[in-house]
Order: sequence, then C-alpha cells, then structure tokens
Amino acid sequence: MGEKDITEKTLEDYNDVFADIMNVLLFDGKQLVKEGELSSTRTKSQLKINGTIHEQERDNVKIWQQNHIRIAMIGFENQTDVDKYEPARVLSYDGSSYKEQLVEIDSCRKKKKAVPPLVPVVTLVIHFGKDNWRNHTLYDCISIPDCLKKYVSDYKINVVNIKDLSREQVDEFKSDFHTIADYFYKIRHDQEYIPDNRQMDHPDAVLKLMAALTGDNRFEETSRKISALGKENITMCEALDIIEARGEARGRAKGKAEGKAEGKAEGIQIFIEDKLEDNIPDDRIIEKLKTKYDMTESQAKSRIQECRDAMKAK
Repeated sequence: MGEKDITEKTLEDYNDVFADIMNVLLFDGKQLVKEGELSSTRTKSQLKINGTIHEQERDNVKIWQQNHIRIAMIGFENQTDVDKYEPARVLSYDGSSYKEQLVEIDSCRKKKKAVPPLVPVVTLVIHFGKDNWRNHTLYDCISIPDCLKKYVSDYKINVVNIKDLSREQVDEFKSDFHTIADYFYKIRHDQEYIPDNRQMDHPDAVLKLMAALTGDNRFEETSRKISALGKENITMCEALDIIEARGEARGRAKGKAEGKAEGKAEGIQIFIEDKLEDNIPDDRIIEKLKTKYDMTESQAKSRIQECRDAMKAK
C-alpha cells in the first residue's frame, strides 16, 4: 500500500466513521448500521503461489452483525489514482475473505462447535482522485477470446467517486468523514474552501488524511501542534486558523527585519510562496490577498503569477 492508503485507513478504522460511510454510500443515507454492530477482523491474508507464501492486505474490513448474528463482511479499498486492474484485485480480496470464512467453518466442524453461517463479502472502492473511474468489471480489464467468454464469470466492483457526490449526499455524513467529503465537493465546484463549524471527533486522523490527499503538509504539522496543546474536538475552521497563522507570522517577521515597505513586499511574496508550495487553490490565495493586503483581484492574480514564475526559475 502507498502512503496515502495507510493514512486513509486510520480515519476509517473508527467504527463511527466506518458505519457512517456504509449508511451514506451503501444505503443512501438510511441509518441501517450502528457503530456498535461493527467489529474488526484481519486485513491480511496469505496466498500460495508457485510454492511460495505471499501476503496481501486490504485497506479496511469489518464484520457487521446484529444480535450476535453475522450479516456481512464489509471492506473498503481507498484509491487516489485510477487502477485499471482494480476489479481483479477486489476479486482476489473478496475471495480471500470467503476463504477465511471457510477455514473458520471447517475448524468449527472439526471441533464440533456451532458452525457460523457463510456471509456475503461487500467491497466498496472509495476513489479520492480527480479522474473518472472507467474499469468497473473484470471484463473491462482482461482480454477474453470469444470461445471462452461464456465460461468466464464477470465480476463487478462498487466504486464511489468522492468528487462526484451531491451536496445532499455530502450533508448526510454525520461523522468526521463529512469534513473530507465537504472539502472535495467545494473544490470540485470551484468554491473557496470555507469549512463549517462542526467539531471533529478524530482531528488527528482527519488532518493527516487531508495532508495525504491535498499534499499540504501543514495539516499534519497542525495535527502535531494540536496534540501538543492537548486540544480535542476542534473544528476545521480552528485548524485552518492555525495553518494560515504560520505564513502570516513569517511574513511579519521578515517585514520587521527588512523595513516597512520592503518588508511588506517580501512578506507578501513569502505568504504567496507558502500557499503555492502547499497547493492552496488560487481563489483562496486571492481572497486572502484582497482582505489582508488591500489588493484588487487583478493585482492579486498578477502577484501570484509573478511568484509562480519566480519559483519555477529557482
């Protein structure tokens, strides 16, 4: 798994987040799953290929049960890039989950214990990327001779593109996943990202996921700062205030050292460079320049382009 996958798994591992994702993305917002009905199971499985044992790992998988009766095994696979062969990978993961259940059933039979039922395995591919997902079935990623096609079973995967969720779907999330979905919705619709005032139950996991998905390492730095201060249940607005204070403080310090006029220009340059390095959208930088430095939109766009050109020339 890549670094982004490892980070994403941390947030989803919380039962309240996992149940929330199931309710919104699998059951159209119906509150069918409660967090107390979920339990973790092994994410690793082993395959024997050419006499050698190989280990494969799913991003996240949980057992859903009600009244101590198993209903299903639910797996999440996180992707930031489109994977042509994802249907084959998911087929392998799901097959391993069925194999795991069969091993348990055989063990119970040998020990003359109550045999658990074989339950369905459902995998949801959660795609955080910008591109549209194309390959949804096994047929999409393999070449099958016509004479064999009727003997090859197809396998369809369930893919959700987070960027394509509607405003109504985003607002159905009740857990911290709402913060993630809300960010992608606003960026997708060219809106300035202004988060709401919802408190985050798992701020460390949310900020680390935001860092991985946006490439903005300041989210992770802010997570460490919040942990050091012992803050809990903060809002994303408060987190962004901490993030933006860093660049502004650098600009002010530089301005005092270099003189008022020259320092202000240098401070603006540092402010813009910080934002560009951290992949902050231009529209958000423009708004900040207009409010903090009394620039017109045209002036702000011009300064951003100057800084971008200067950074490329370095």
